[in-house]
Amino acid sequence: MLFGLFCLAVGLSICWFLWEKRHRKTHAMAGGVHKDITLRHEQEFELYHNALSLCSKKVRVCLDELGIPYKGHHIHLIETGYYETLSRHFLKVNPAGILPVLVHNGHPVYESHDILTYAASHSDTPYLLVPKFEKAQQEMQYWVDKASVIGENADEGIKISAGYCSGMLSLPLFAAGMTFIPLRYPLVGLLFHRLKIRAVLFTLLKLTGLGGFAKLNPLLKKMAAGRDYMHKHLSDLEQQLEINGAWIMGEQFTLADVSWLTVFERLREADWLDYYLRDNQYPNISRYWEALKSRDSYRTAILEHGHHSIDSSLQLIQQSKAADPALARKLETCFAGHAFSR
Repeated sequence: MLFGLFCLAVGLSICWFLWEKRHRKTHAMAGGVHKDITLRHEQEFELYHNALSLCSKKVRVCLDELGIPYKGHHIHLIETGYYETLSRHFLKVNPAGILPVLVHNGHPVYESHDILTYAASHSDTPYLLVPKFEKAQQEMQYWVDKASVIGENADEGIKISAGYCSGMLSLPLFAAGMTFIPLRYPLVGLLFHRLKIRAVLFTLLKLTGLGGFAKLNPLLKKMAAGRDYMHKHLSDLEQQLEINGAWIMGEQFTLADVSWLTVFERLREADWLDYYLRDNQYPNISRYWEALKSRDSYRTAILEHGHHSIDSSLQLIQQSKAADPALARKLETCFAGHAFSR
């Protein structure tokens, strides 16, 4: 009797998994607008986004700076609750299971760096966030890319992009955040996530927590590489601001500044900002960060889209560091200088 019930349960579980797998198929999607896809929509612009997602923040800031009204759809990542990005309803929006997605008149636009360019070109003032001349546009794009995550090779990406570095520096934030997430939720990623390594990572962080993360040398090495290469990118930015003044491109606030605003916001969320700005080692960047925070878009696109999981995770990191100074020292000094020396 019991064996029969066990077999029935196993059979039903297999059937459920196969049915769900069939309806949760994921695959990569090319960036840019997809005119061949038409989604249900209520407004001209709609945005599928997440409170914690760095790329989502960037797009929200861009839309608010451009004055483009949109209908927002908050979609959970595992970091803010569960894998809503792997749900059947979201995979119809983006089969890659990635945020953000801008929908314009029903047509989805994928990849945040492409969304920025698309939104700027479809605003009433196309040169509000983009310089008029091609040479300046190319320079701006260099700084946009330097703050973006393009592709999936993070180990190489940190060498050319502060966006990738911020991802590596987010590992303690993710470890802290997973403390509040039930184990069954990251396990869903092991079943259905296209990039299994991410699902394995978050399951591991759930099992270890912040304290256990500090003992995982392979992950610490990746974080330390991102930490050290971030110095390289910040040094480059410091020099650019020394030359150009107020903003990256000079007097005009551009998509480059939109992109870097969210990098600094992630450093704040993950409790790295004081590490980089202490002792006035980047005076122009310190001034720049204060100017970024004074933008109306920082309030409307960042502060007004907060989430309790972000606040709880940051609080746990700060409390853990205060209670265990050795933890703080390890995060800041482990494998110091192995990737890049200033």
